[in-house]
Amino acid sequence: MQKIPINLAQPGMELEKPACTESGQVLLAKGAKLTENAIKILEKKGIKSLTVKGEPLDLEGLATSPSFQKRIERLDYLFRYYKDDPFMQKIKKLIKNYFQRKAASELAASSEGE
Repeated sequence: MQKIPINLAQPGMELEKPACTESGQVLLAKGAKLTENAIKILEKKGIKSLTVKGEPLDLEGLATSPSFQKRIERLDYLFRYYKDDPFMQKIKKLIKNYFQRKAASELAASSEGE
């Protein structure tokens, strides 16, 4: 399972969780396969991210991005005293995953504009 920004959604991906509006209206059910048309509709309805099955995107390739590297270095510095604290390491992992998704989203947006 992976939460991804809507601009990284690809036809054929399968939803792990339903795609819902802020008011709770279900637009696509769990298990639905994405199509180009469905992705466009979700974007028009203001959906910002989707939870899809599997690990469809290799976000580790973003480690070469200078801004991503700086953020990870800063995270390592901020969490340096908590290496043996499992709870703090989970928080660090969540923040790192957020930075990865953000970098992937920015990369996708910049490649669409080219």
